[in-house]
Amino acid sequence: MCGIFGILLANASDTPDPKRILRATESLRHRGPDAVATHCQPGVGLGHTRLSFVDLDARSNQPFWDGSRRYSLVFNGEIYNFRELRAELQAEGVKFHTTSDTEVVLELLLHRDFSEALNALEGMFALALYDCQERTLLLARDRFGMKPLFIHENSRHFLFASELKALKPWITPSADRFTVGAYLLNFSGPTSGHSFFESVAAVEPGQMVFKRAGHPAEAYSFARLEDFLSADALDGCRRKSPSTMIDHVDELLSESVRAHLLADVPVGAFCSGGVDSSLIMAMAARKHNNLAIFHANVKGRWSEFDAASELARYLRLDMKSIDVEEHDFIDFMPRTIAHFEQPFAETPNCVPMMRVAELARDSGVKGLLSGEGSDECYLGYPWLGRKRLTDAYYSAGQKLGSLVRMIPGIGEILLPPADRSGANVREIMSRCEMSGDKKRIEAAVASLRAHGASIHHAWTLEYLHHHLRILLHRNDTMGMAGSIESRFPFLDHTLMRTAVNM
Repeated sequence: MCGIFGILLANASDTPDPKRILRATESLRHRGPDAVATHCQPGVGLGHTRLSFVDLDARSNQPFWDGSRRYSLVFNGEIYNFRELRAELQAEGVKFHTTSDTEVVLELLLHRDFSEALNALEGMFALALYDCQERTLLLARDRFGMKPLFIHENSRHFLFASELKALKPWITPSADRFTVGAYLLNFSGPTSGHSFFESVAAVEPGQMVFKRAGHPAEAYSFARLEDFLSADALDGCRRKSPSTMIDHVDELLSESVRAHLLADVPVGAFCSGGVDSSLIMAMAARKHNNLAIFHANVKGRWSEFDAASELARYLRLDMKSIDVEEHDFIDFMPRTIAHFEQPFAETPNCVPMMRVAELARDSGVKGLLSGEGSDECYLGYPWLGRKRLTDAYYSAGQKLGSLVRMIPGIGEILLPPADRSGANVREIMSRCEMSGDKKRIEAAVASLRAHGASIHHAWTLEYLHHHLRILLHRNDTMGMAGSIESRFPFLDHTLMRTAVNM
């Protein structure tokens, strides 16, 4: 995991201030404490902080250049199928000088159509490719939004960064009044296209942004989560018996866990005590001798320490734990918000996650497997089990209310119409982020009803959008606060395709 920063000036003869580039890059050091590097030349400046996982040699530090020194890549993320992609490129005659995934990403972008290259990447990423000759930038973010990428554009320069704080040497941040208004009306925060700061946008998950110096940036979608839903996959799932489907998912998840353990440094696992992380941990323990596992014991009636300890004993693993007391949620809040970079809404467990990330870092571990994404993939949230009942209840209530309001003269006195103005204003102020997702999902499901697409497929896709993006933001920011990379085996593309179509 890393931090990236860059600036592209409209005037090619100007050189960005190296001190400000270094200051912006240094603000991301917690994301990559192993190496910090910047590059300045007329018209452009790049910065990178590295958390080394694969090919620890300095030859893989970034900004990373191709052999001609025309193209430079700054890349934040982890590509789990880079060895397979490397083999394909080598078969085409491409020469490699490192064993890193960074070089594979660069060469793939140079030898494939951009959309094809990005779709081939199995993993998480936010990246920027600079072409010195054409003075262009290509930026892209993985389809789930696991890695953050913010941009700011005006007539003088174009900025990008992993975190908002890296933009401060160049702009004076001010609150975005629309986003703040939506938040105060119970919107949990932007995760796609916008931020809490005026004139700072978030690259959308599955989006690439093309920027040519002196021209406005152009955005294109290369992948959407509803693309996982397909006629062939739906038909294939329907043909499998429940026991066959269980075996199939078990095989895919096991293979994903194996791939997510790939690293030249120690990788451990979160041990929360819940079903999802316990399953990941048990699978990882089969493939990894003496897997390091870590637990945040939130003291009180919500503690999962006993369940986590019991599993650790069963797997014969040494669990390291840190206690989180009630006062910690107050004491650590300023620091937590500084990393989260937006107000809290649905993520009070940021403090335990940051504390356990620091525990893992101090124990010599750099990455932790997480069960995030499982409840969204498999509808594991308890309230979804009774959703049909509650939906029917509210629907009946609305119909009854409509009948009452039809009583001449007194209907609307007895039961005034529901006031949806607050919800409508919230939707407008949030730039229709959630309703936009919902419309695309409904269209995808409706087009495949003949193949068995149903409301359950829609629920899965809905939870994989804004809801999951908020959780991934928490995982990224709180893990990176402790210089820890969170990895998500449940979000493997092949496994996800099966989950979405089940």
